[in-house]
Amino acid sequence: MADTGPVFLRRRPGGGPAPVLERFGTLDAALDAVEARWPALQHQVPQILDARRVLLLSTEDLHRMMEAEAP
Repeated sequence: MADTGPVFLRRRPGGGPAPVLERFGTLDAALDAVEARWPALQHQVPQILDARRVLLLSTEDLHRMMEAEAP
């Protein structure tokens, strides 16, 4: 996966029907944000999308990554 941007974090706060998109300059920046906010994001169906809004990392992928990072 190339670390070029922009990339987007898509999530559904409060289980609402409309997703929220956050833009990041690089994949690394988006993953850092996910890691820092994981306790809240894990319940918001987070996904990482590329500049064309194509899925790069699914919710399941992010769950596995965060479990691997856990102490």
